[in-house]
Amino acid sequence: MNILNRKQYVLLLAVLIVSTSGHLFARGGGQGFGGYNAISKAELEASWNGQRGSQHTAIRGVKVQWYADVCGTANGHVTDVKLCINDKKKMTKDDSH
Repeated sequence: MNILNRKQYVLLLAVLIVSTSGHLFARGGGQGFGGYNAISKAELEASWNGQRGSQHTAIRGVKVQWYADVCGTANGHVTDVKLCINDKKKMTKDDSH
């Protein structure tokens, strides 16, 4: 005796696929170690080395390469220090007159 007929089996399979794939859409797959490892822009900018260009940062055990403009903004496009927001924490000693 077959407990489930063909339509019920297909419906059950569809429900299982939808319920397990929802997490992948929301959090992404393949993150590893059971966590959601999104690195925020604020975390990148906090590790700015004071120079414009390519940056290399280790955050939570992951080495991240990113680009900073002269203001220290991640993926920014400012090329003149005078256009930066007057933020004493971000500007280097050479730039703050």
